[in-house]
Amino acid sequence: MNVRVERRRLGALKVAAVSIRGLRSVASLFALPAGQWFEPAGRAGVARLTAQTLLRGTGTADAAAWSDALDALGATARLDVGGHAAFFAGQCLAEDLAAYLRLVADAVLHPAFADDQVEFVRAQTLAELEEDTKNTRAVADATWRELAYPVGHPFRTRPLGDEAVVREAGAAEIRRFHQDVVLGGEAQLVIAGGIEPAAAFDAAERALGNRSGATAHDIRVIATPPLAGVARRDVVVADKTQCDVVLGWHGLPRTDPRFTAARVTNMVFAADTFASRVGNVVRDQLGLAYYVVSTIGASLGQAPWTVRMGVNPGNVERAIETTFVELRKILAAEVADEDLALAKDKLVGELDVALESPGGVAQLVLEGELFSLGDDHLERYPRALRAVTKEQVVETARAFLPADRYALAVAGPELPR
Repeated sequence: MNVRVERRRLGALKVAAVSIRGLRSVASLFALPAGQWFEPAGRAGVARLTAQTLLRGTGTADAAAWSDALDALGATARLDVGGHAAFFAGQCLAEDLAAYLRLVADAVLHPAFADDQVEFVRAQTLAELEEDTKNTRAVADATWRELAYPVGHPFRTRPLGDEAVVREAGAAEIRRFHQDVVLGGEAQLVIAGGIEPAAAFDAAERALGNRSGATAHDIRVIATPPLAGVARRDVVVADKTQCDVVLGWHGLPRTDPRFTAARVTNMVFAADTFASRVGNVVRDQLGLAYYVVSTIGASLGQAPWTVRMGVNPGNVERAIETTFVELRKILAAEVADEDLALAKDKLVGELDVALESPGGVAQLVLEGELFSLGDDHLERYPRALRAVTKEQVVETARAFLPADRYALAVAGPELPR
């Protein structure tokens, strides 16, 4: 699919539009620079509390009325927070885009932040945090972050935030974060689907073009001290039969020119069970894990680069050791040509699949826009993936996946001695 992206700046709002012929619907992604990266130091969780409260009523409609208006359009909308941004994702018919964006604008620009609704979101978030203490995946992830990042780093906690912060953050702090960060920064809107760019720009300007007071946030430089050695912690979670394992390192910024090679390295290493060494050996050949997946975060900073596994307690040590056996092969430049080719095929294939839906197109375009990857990013990206060499894979692994410096968290029943 040939993706033609047209762009327009509307004050503090940047809009990218992709027209896809033959569709009646459009996907919309509205990204606000209000993720973990922009939270005040020591206030982990404020960004998500703010984002979730945006959906709990505006100056003109309470939460139920806003939701009913969305349902009347037959549209969907979801708002959540990641490492870099708060994302308002939705889908509607092309003919309803203007009405949908007016609802989005009302929620983002004119939230009520009523005290009772702040308390509702707080209670909901605390319940999620409590539930996560019984979830081995969540416990392993939270434990790994504490091992990998220093106090005060935005990635030390999960986006849900720190329980103490969630308990004490009041409506005044949430309103301040909304005013200073959500409204204060430059936003990005991507619209993809069955609509002409001119119509998309017009709908965006009518709904969201009045954010004239916002300016681009300065890019924060947050130091991430390197891992000094091996840090491991095993956490017992009661009444569980399976362990979840998180093994990982600090990744690299999405803007780093080595990031494409890192994605290929990640696929060669452990990204899935079809095209990756660890997934194939640990899960498919040896049957040591129920699932194996590795991910590398796209962020302004060094987001987690982690391998995650679900493992029977009796297989934990062998699964970890086998993972390092495969990693050491890559570090020793023992990368088979067919493994590298398969990894590239898988990544390009995933790209092709994403381009078959308006939501997938919007996601790919948004990544390029958020990290200023260039007007022709989507055209260059498949070629860049194909061009990654074995030498680049080895060099990337040696730089970011050392076998003697890592953090490792295991959560589940007590391990057998």
